[in-house]
Amino acid sequence: MSNITDGLDANRPVFIIGGSRTGSEMLKTMLSESDVLDFVDELFLLCPAWLHTDMRTNIRRHIGTLDQPGAIDSLIDLLFSKRLYGWFWGVADEQLDREAVRKEMQGKSLDMRTIFLAIMLVHARGRGKSCIGAKFPLHYSYADKLIEWFPNCRLIHTTRFPKAVYASQAAKYLISDQSYVEKLYLRFKQFVHINIQTAWTARIHARYRNMPNYLLVRYEDVVQDSEAQLRAICQFLDVEFDSSMLAPEQYGSSFRNPGGSAGVKSDSLERWRGELSAVASTWFDTMHRFAYKKFGYHVDR
Repeated sequence: MSNITDGLDANRPVFIIGGSRTGSEMLKTMLSESDVLDFVDELFLLCPAWLHTDMRTNIRRHIGTLDQPGAIDSLIDLLFSKRLYGWFWGVADEQLDREAVRKEMQGKSLDMRTIFLAIMLVHARGRGKSCIGAKFPLHYSYADKLIEWFPNCRLIHTTRFPKAVYASQAAKYLISDQSYVEKLYLRFKQFVHINIQTAWTARIHARYRNMPNYLLVRYEDVVQDSEAQLRAICQFLDVEFDSSMLAPEQYGSSFRNPGGSAGVKSDSLERWRGELSAVASTWFDTMHRFAYKKFGYHVDR
């Protein structure tokens, strides 16, 4: 049954899913240049407890069950309290109209899907966009929930050569005044994290690859031939390609000049070669042959 709200199709949101450092922010920024596509930033709706405290856990801790009297008031207060994990929730007042979110949920059974949908609808409306969506709304290990909640959603799965992902992630949290031991410990934590991510996301691709509403997008392909890749993505999403997608306002690590609009830079493709030890490189090549094969990467890349 159709579910159209003020011109917004609530049944066919677009979700960017995948692991850390796979070019998701770059792709979201490019696609957001569209007149119709809107993407809410990371909401951490559901997340493994060992990684981050997710929204569901915070709701249980601070509110309890959502079927009790006054739950919607408590929920709204929590959403705008800055206590939830993630950048988005620290600036929720700038991202969402508080009363519009309340109105969108009023009179409905409160659950994670209802909350998520209300946030997407209000966010898109506030930006004059007609296609709702989100980037990494939950951890990739819960991707099946997106299909359960929105069977007709479109999934864009971003990926990147695993060794480049690890090199980028390992450097992300290092600061100059840390001791050698501290840096070594952080690198080890990220090494474990990216190995888990590599194996898990490969299984997600193997599971979804034959679905008509699923598309794998490799970081390297977007960097090397942005226009061809974006045209293909727009065709998948049934939206019009706009040349402004090739030069969006830039602020992330995969862009030439933060704050400029010069497009992506290709030197990020090979940077990992000078940052990865021979041991780590051999480990990835040995342990992740399944992932390499599924994603179309090669050991001797």
